[in-house]
Amino acid sequence: MDPITQGTVGAAFAQSTANKNNILRVGVIGFLAGLAPDLDVLIRSSTDPILFLEYHRQFSHSLFFIPFGALIVTLFLYPLFKKSLNLKAVYLASFLGYATHGLLDACTSYGTLLFWPFSNERVTWNNISIVDPLFTIPILILIGTAIKTRKRLFSFFAIGWIIFYLSLGFVQYERTLSAASEL
Repeated sequence: MDPITQGTVGAAFAQSTANKNNILRVGVIGFLAGLAPDLDVLIRSSTDPILFLEYHRQFSHSLFFIPFGALIVTLFLYPLFKKSLNLKAVYLASFLGYATHGLLDACTSYGTLLFWPFSNERVTWNNISIVDPLFTIPILILIGTAIKTRKRLFSFFAIGWIIFYLSLGFVQYERTLSAASEL
């Protein structure tokens, strides 16, 4: 997925745990945590110029790595938010934001190593495009509305939209598989 979508989905899920006084801060943490797994592209080697491709969408995107990735994000962000949020709140927002990334990437045609280290098979559900404004723009509007009104209800509406839209993609994917098997 594109970075804006990754961060936006992370923000929506993180905001669902916020109260009206910290909804913006929690949303920012969720947004940044939603981007964090793609930092695997920084894995570089002077002797192997395509090493970053080998590691992209690998361990940092796995379900197994979510608690550790969220902890790393928390360690970087907590000093910035410690005056207004406790460590538990920062970790929870980081966890929710980070957790969305690998699952969202699995919804694309490229897939991800969702079950690493137990499997090296890429999970690809192919039910959404890499860039899909019809998916992202309503989420952006809803999380923006949640921030403006200081009501996390709009974050839940955003999560509902995410689930609904991805479910439509799964239905289409199943129909495509069914049609292909009839051939």
